[in-house]
Amino acid sequence: MLTKWIRVRILLVGAFLGVFFLAIVVRLIDLKFVQGQALQEKALREYQKDFPVLPVRGSIMDRNHTELAISTFVKSLGAHPRRLPNKKELSRQLAPLIGMSPADVLEILERDRPFVWIKRHLTPEQAAAVERYKAEYDKKVLAQRKNAKDGDGANLPRPDAIYLIPEAKRYYPHRTLAGPILGFCNADGHGAEGLERYFDEYIYGKPQKSLNIIDARGHIVLSGEKELLEETMGDNLILTIDRTIQYIVEKELQQGVQKWNASGGFALVVVPQTGEILAMAQMPPFDPNFYFRYSKDYYQNRNVTVAIEPGSTFKIFTVAAALDAKVVKPTDRYHCENGKYAVGNAGVIHDVHPYGSLTVAEVIKKSSNIGAAKIGLKLGGQKMDHYLKGFGFGQRTGITYAGENYGLVRNIMSTRSLIDRVTVSFGQGITITPLQLAMALSALANNGILMQPLLVKEIVNHQGQVVKQFQPKAVRQVVTPETAQTMMAMMKTVTETGGTGTEAVPPGYTVAGKTGTAQKVVGRAFSKSKYYALFIGVTPAENPVLAIVVVVDEPKGAIYGGTVAAPIFREIARQSLRFLGYHPQPQTPPATETIQVKQTPPAKQPQPPGPEKPAAVPAAMLSLPADAPAPGSLKQMPNLKGKTIREVVAILHQAGIRCQVEGRGLAVEQKPEPGAPLPANNQCIVRFKPD
Repeated sequence: MLTKWIRVRILLVGAFLGVFFLAIVVRLIDLKFVQGQALQEKALREYQKDFPVLPVRGSIMDRNHTELAISTFVKSLGAHPRRLPNKKELSRQLAPLIGMSPADVLEILERDRPFVWIKRHLTPEQAAAVERYKAEYDKKVLAQRKNAKDGDGANLPRPDAIYLIPEAKRYYPHRTLAGPILGFCNADGHGAEGLERYFDEYIYGKPQKSLNIIDARGHIVLSGEKELLEETMGDNLILTIDRTIQYIVEKELQQGVQKWNASGGFALVVVPQTGEILAMAQMPPFDPNFYFRYSKDYYQNRNVTVAIEPGSTFKIFTVAAALDAKVVKPTDRYHCENGKYAVGNAGVIHDVHPYGSLTVAEVIKKSSNIGAAKIGLKLGGQKMDHYLKGFGFGQRTGITYAGENYGLVRNIMSTRSLIDRVTVSFGQGITITPLQLAMALSALANNGILMQPLLVKEIVNHQGQVVKQFQPKAVRQVVTPETAQTMMAMMKTVTETGGTGTEAVPPGYTVAGKTGTAQKVVGRAFSKSKYYALFIGVTPAENPVLAIVVVVDEPKGAIYGGTVAAPIFREIARQSLRFLGYHPQPQTPPATETIQVKQTPPAKQPQPPGPEKPAAVPAAMLSLPADAPAPGSLKQMPNLKGKTIREVVAILHQAGIRCQVEGRGLAVEQKPEPGAPLPANNQCIVRFKPD
């Protein structure tokens, strides 16, 4: 009997175990094959999280790769309001750490959103204080949750409810230097103004997602962010701007504006042969690090976005058009009516000083409105329209910058008012941007070829590979080389004895330029107390290296360009030329004060410049090195390697060869090579590098 019950119990236990193991097998099959994929995904979600990897914005650099705009990493404080039951207490504790009021923090935390930014871009001190607070906060929260009864956890705060997030913040190390050119970025790191906005597609970078492994407290144990860092980096922007020349221009413009208690000012420095902008400044200054403190008038690049009346500076384009159209000659004479000229019944034109008979060259030198008006009338509306368009007025220059102003240029042929047609000849009734003025001036200095302005040289990635390159581009031949050279000779007389621009000449250099004074339009009428004072010019006059435009807005105490703007031009030219390696030459007194315009023989038609083609070094009297060959003895190219720019120019000048300089320092390469026959076109290229 006993044996029978033992057998039954064994069978029952065996059956139970069999059913138990069968259930386990079924459950294993269910977990592995039926719910396996879903459970695996759920587990991964618990300890693997996708974290955004913010892009690293590329830098903006000057032509010598000096950083003008960079990105630095900072921390921002974010929160999940729905995970915070006691928001008032948290607001009181956080507010003093981040420099906010408790009421402001509470207002943010009470927003009905899954995520909010409490404060972006914390200072290092604020971030450190928040990190210390969060460490204590996490300990406290975890202890509360550990001691909580079942079901109470939903009402307790969570350790992942507030946290610090690393972000990239834009920083401009040179503060106001080139501020309006660079623009600025918004809090999300996107370009909002200037070059930052125009090239945002390249500079911003590419956001990525990093798969991180976290522990039970939500702390990152393993991150894949470093592997993605290179993929997030934006491209770098290399400008044509030279930081040193930009500094010179801003410094001198600011001093000039302060001296004359002016409202502001503009200045540009351009390489005439390539269209490269070396400096573009405006006053008052703008610091993009604190863009939120400024109005639109400050941070807009007004050299590009604001159009002004050019005043008498425009006379050189009227005369250039008349000479090129062969309706006048430099020696033609015009009676300037002793300072008062009635244009039919349409109105009266005045000169600042009364003049009688003046040649075309003297009209430029003395800046006669009446003489310019008569030349404009002889040119005629149709030809005037043609040349205004040719010089680029009333149209975009093609600069890589948003918001460019076209200016306002009437169609002379269709303008019914005779006085309106006439006043355009001396720069009234027409508006142009300082950039348009600089490029038109550069065309006269470049044998009549109008260049497209270059502000950006190239875009390179973080490995230094070129992504996009911007080459010098010739727009059109506006006037013939002969006309351009004649205009240079006329403009040089403006800065000589008896001209209106004598204050523009740095000692030891020559300048070809033009003064201007323009009444500002207030409402719909010309103001009688607000003016623009202008001086535009190129230097050296014989072989221009720089084209410079200076405009002073609403000067007090004096209004004339020759008095207000010309000295600013002089200092910009003097310091910039010295920096570029062009040193002043001994001054020789002029042989005569008679105004003569020499018709130089036409140069060979130049081809549109290629990339990085610099201005030719002026053929001035230079001191020769001890080993320089005697004049006329050169039969083949000498070895120029190891010599300074001054020595190279002096040696080549003896053979009548023009030298195109690339770089600074000592010569390292030359074309043609040493020993080669002298070039047939009397030109050579020499590259220099710092010693």
